[in-house]
Amino acid sequence: MQREFHKRGLSAIYVEDHIALKTLYKETRELEYDINISDLFLKLFFSACIQNRKNTIIFLFQCYFDLFTQVEQIALRQSFFYGKYRIKNKQLTQWYSNTILPIIRGY
Repeated sequence: MQREFHKRGLSAIYVEDHIALKTLYKETRELEYDINISDLFLKLFFSACIQNRKNTIIFLFQCYFDLFTQVEQIALRQSFFYGKYRIKNKQLTQWYSNTILPIIRGY
């Protein structure tokens, strides 16, 4: 099931369908069995970085604060620094360094 959510998330990232991503996360909360939300989030976030999807990066960054407890946020925090290196577009890397990383550093 984890793989199915990952596939759906990747297709939503490709077309920048944030409503589908929000629905995906909502469905994971309603399941009877446990889905590793952190793993799913990181895979989708890194995919958005690789595909240079600025709006999706912003959306997932907002989801980070909504979906996870403070302890989970601390555990995932360092992954945002790695996300910078997954971006290959220089302008987007500059934006990411100036916008996303200062928030994570200050948090």
